Amino acid sequence: MSGFQAWVVLGYLALVFAVGVWATRFVKSSEDYLLAGRRLGWVLATAALAATHFGGGFVVGTGAWAYQYGLSGIAYALGVGLSLLVLAVVAAGRMRRLGLVTVPDYLEHRYQSKAVRVLGAALSLFAIIGILGAQVWASQGALSLLGVDPTKAAVIASLAFIIYTAASGLWGATLTDVVQLAVIFIGIPLVALGGLQAAGGWAGMEATLLSNEPALIEAGYFSWVGDRGVLLVAAIIPTVMYTLIGQDFYQRLFAAKTDRIAVIAATMAGLLLMVYAAFPAITGLSARALFGPEIDPSQAIATVVTEVLGVWTAAVVLGAIIAAILSTADSLLIAGTAHLTHDIAKKGLGWSPTDKQMLLASRFATVLIGLSALVMALGVQAIIELLLLSYTMYAAGVFIPVVLGLYWSRGTSQGAMAGILLGAVVSVLAAMDVFVVGQWPPIVVGAGASLLAYLSVSLLWPNRRQPV
Repeated sequence: MSGFQAWVVLGYLALVFAVGVWATRFVKSSEDYLLAGRRLGWVLATAALAATHFGGGFVVGTGAWAYQYGLSGIAYALGVGLSLLVLAVVAAGRMRRLGLVTVPDYLEHRYQSKAVRVLGAALSLFAIIGILGAQVWASQGALSLLGVDPTKAAVIASLAFIIYTAASGLWGATLTDVVQLAVIFIGIPLVALGGLQAAGGWAGMEATLLSNEPALIEAGYFSWVGDRGVLLVAAIIPTVMYTLIGQDFYQRLFAAKTDRIAVIAATMAGLLLMVYAAFPAITGLSARALFGPEIDPSQAIATVVTEVLGVWTAAVVLGAIIAAILSTADSLLIAGTAHLTHDIAKKGLGWSPTDKQMLLASRFATVLIGLSALVMALGVQAIIELLLLSYTMYAAGVFIPVVLGLYWSRGTSQGAMAGILLGAVVSVLAAMDVFVVGQWPPIVVGAGASLLAYLSVSLLWPNRRQPV
């Protein structure tokens, strides 16, 4: 890419950094830092929720899947939007009414067990660091298009979101997310339309692929399901499960002014993401028609940007990809900070800080988590794989105690602990291919084991807790 494009992107990073630092004026307490003072209206809450899911996986991952599998590659991106709609219906209002800070707050509130809280928080924190490490890797690929050394690219992007998030907390993350979404909503459609036009439109894409790769068409490349119906299930179900228990999403819901605003925000964010799911998928399809099967699928969108778009358009699109990465990264940082300071230090270990001490500790924790993810992503790749496995462990173990706990009054602390432990262990064993249950993803297999443990142990050790 040209030096001009590099300056445009660096200018954009500077703008986001400046907005984040400016937002420090709104941070007067630890509640401001972790929950934006619970003052988010529906516009800001919608932007924060949408930006949390609109990350490198949504953009780059969907483009790669569409390049490989055709229209069915849109599954993950559609699942992302659907997951927020399910969240709006199932839990958004109920959870916001409780006035909590974290998902482990709910676990302790519902089951009256500090052990359940700490276990849930630990699993969630490891999952968050792993997903954050994935965003660091994504930033390497994006900035390296400018000719920047991959390691330097990761350090530049990571330090940017670590510093502005540490300075201003959820207020900074929310306000920068608004800027980032504005860039995303312009840039991502631009690359899709540019790729589609270069490929000769939809009919031109089909004709090119029918001529060059007829086997793709026969396999249902332009079908929503094609020959990969399992792909849809494997992408959508885990996404919905994680969204219904993810701290990064609930922290935005807890920051909404009211439970009604939380429901509206989750609904609006889900609809927005389902609409925008089409654009990275179209770009992936265009890349296959334009460049054939030779390129790396993960570079499908980047190749369209560098080979097809003009200088200005390419700069905007690259800024949009970076914006998507940063918007998810800052959400994860704040979520991890809440676990470390609120769930583990304060509630788990009994630390009793003043509000000033809590604010200072939260900023320190944000830097610590961000740097940990950066170091691991750059230097210890095997650990990143293990941390990403914790995403599966967390969702498989915690999903049932959280969601079913909202509606089933007979769930007990013993049942919750058994469900979390068995779900986590079984999901890991399934992920390691110790055993296979059909073509179901490990996270679903683990959740099934968690359900059995939760129900059976709760019935064996009943109590009188009522659903919240």
